[in-house]
Amino acid sequence: MKGKMECGPGERAETGWLYHASAVTGLRQLQPHCSTHGVHYVYAIRSKCAALLFGAPKDDFDVLMDVEGDIPVVYECYPNALERVYAGKTCSLYTVKDSGFMEGKTGWEPEWVCPEPVSVVQEERICDLYSRILEEEQQGVCVLHRFAMEEGYQAFIRSEVQERFRWSGLQQTDLERDPRFVRYGSTLWGL
Repeated sequence: MKGKMECGPGERAETGWLYHASAVTGLRQLQPHCSTHGVHYVYAIRSKCAALLFGAPKDDFDVLMDVEGDIPVVYECYPNALERVYAGKTCSLYTVKDSGFMEGKTGWEPEWVCPEPVSVVQEERICDLYSRILEEEQQGVCVLHRFAMEEGYQAFIRSEVQERFRWSGLQQTDLERDPRFVRYGSTLWGL
């Protein structure tokens, strides 16, 4: 590892590099792990800001994310979801070389994967993930859609969450144990 990277918000990805965020600091090598795809991979992405959005535990029932060009576009699934997920959380943003990574293996176009361990080139420690994401928004490097009671937004979120619930394999008992579903399942998401 060549050291801590002192880059700031708003920086765009460079060709040849990918980014991975983790709550674990000080890693010298990223190890493949099994995710929802059922295959052991190291996951990375070209956008630093998009990588930051994976720096704290979350799922598709907290925020929805896509990447348009290099710009992450995020939608809150319930009021203050971004703050709930990211405020006060720390992470490390790791830079890795893109050699050995493959595109098109997971169903999400911006995601790159590697089945082998990957050496870390640089690490940037993020002290408050929520503050950093807000800085990225101010720099125009991401678009954050706050939860809105407007009917068009509500319909979009309801449709997306219902679809994700259908393919997630969750059961009614899972809903009853998750405070997000207890609070928003029937009122906002129509579950």
